[in-house]
Amino acid sequence: MKIAALLLALLAATGLRGQQRCATFHMRDTTEAESPSDSPPLAITLRETLTIPVVVHIVWRTPSENISDAQVESQIEVLNRDFRALNVEAAAVPSLFSPVLADMELEFCLVAITRTQTETSGISALYQGGKRRVCYSELGGRDAIDPGHYLNIWVAGRADGACGDAPLPGQNTPVPAAEDGVFVRPECFGTLGTAMPPYQLGRTTTHEIGHWLNLRHLWGDGLEDPLCQTDDLVADTPEQAYSYQGECPTHPSLSCGSADMFMNFLNFTDDACMAMFTEGQKARAWAAINTYRPGLLEASCEPVPAREAPKESAVLLLNNPADSWAALQLPEKDIFEIAIFDSAGRLVFIQNRIQSACFHIDTRSFISGIYYIKIRDEGKIHTKKLIIAR
Repeated sequence: MKIAALLLALLAATGLRGQQRCATFHMRDTTEAESPSDSPPLAITLRETLTIPVVVHIVWRTPSENISDAQVESQIEVLNRDFRALNVEAAAVPSLFSPVLADMELEFCLVAITRTQTETSGISALYQGGKRRVCYSELGGRDAIDPGHYLNIWVAGRADGACGDAPLPGQNTPVPAAEDGVFVRPECFGTLGTAMPPYQLGRTTTHEIGHWLNLRHLWGDGLEDPLCQTDDLVADTPEQAYSYQGECPTHPSLSCGSADMFMNFLNFTDDACMAMFTEGQKARAWAAINTYRPGLLEASCEPVPAREAPKESAVLLLNNPADSWAALQLPEKDIFEIAIFDSAGRLVFIQNRIQSACFHIDTRSFISGIYYIKIRDEGKIHTKKLIIAR
């Protein structure tokens, strides 16, 4: 019966990947479950309220991914309520759990918003040469700004169905400093604009910052823990089996012999059902700051001067990989010559004196494979790789 229950739980979790709260990226380097002795010491003397400066990198391919400043600001407002226990949902925490409801004594200030247009669809969860592409300007993303002193958040599209992810600090193989931050899809970020139910209240970012501060899911590692064998290494969060992915349950909901704290920010419940951190999570998060992120203790909320993203080319290739069509976005008023070659170097298309901001390429006559587009602009040559996939 236990094996059957485990299989059913795994099948259920697989069926939810189309819109899942959190990817499992932050666990990828862990070879063994962390033991309490591996954790940073929890006996940390808390400072006065700490304000963490935030840089938000908007890396967009479609106009809807280029979210507004107002949407970014709405997310910062959510963080400042959630991490100070000022969110309206905190008042409805069941009396069983209210004694451990914590004001995390963390606040957030927005110091910069960067905007980068990319040619790459779903860039947030893509890797090249072992690097997470969204974190590198040279790979179509945007470089982090001083991750030792700022929380960098990348808001970009992803195709794996997850709303976001973030690395846990102190893993066996830590992520590079250039990739240290939080990653959130535009549809799960903030409370305005593109934010969509059931993740339209900004709780994905609250959840992922929890990971960034070394907080685990309440059921421990993996998708779920129906056999109650792992937990989150925090004493005042009851052991639980289920993630409550896509649910808004009622109290009491039971597993592992007790009522579950499903309203904790480190669960997968809908945004409207998230309400609290605990005192134990607060101690663990502050220990992580002192141990792994000490630069935050001396960080400043002074605005970071805007820096332009490097512009390797003013030409963008759209809808790549392509099936029946692709398009080139070109600078206006310039005159171009466009030639397309197959992987063997054979010319398959050429057109001169193109003067258009957007040039449509009909690829229905091209066989599947890799092609190279040469765009000549008054002596300058831009090269784009086009992939035809059917």
